[in-house]
Amino acid sequence: MSAIITRATVVGGHDGRAEIEVELTYANGGTSTISLDEDACLASLDTAGINSIDDLVGQPWSTVLPALELLGDTHARSRHS
Repeated sequence: MSAIITRATVVGGHDGRAEIEVELTYANGGTSTISLDEDACLASLDTAGINSIDDLVGQPWSTVLPALELLGDTHARSRHS
């Protein structure tokens, strides 16, 4: 099932560095939220040719996958409490 990015917000990371919190919405209405660290953010935006995090909204989840594949999944974490 493919997800669409429905929100992208800059938040403070656990180490004090900025992260992008990305909300994903699935076709069945379910949502999940992940946080991408600075390295994954920059790689994802550059790879997709996106100049602003606002432009992530409406993009498929696959937009951020190349950065995670390149950098490894230690650059993303679930924001579920």
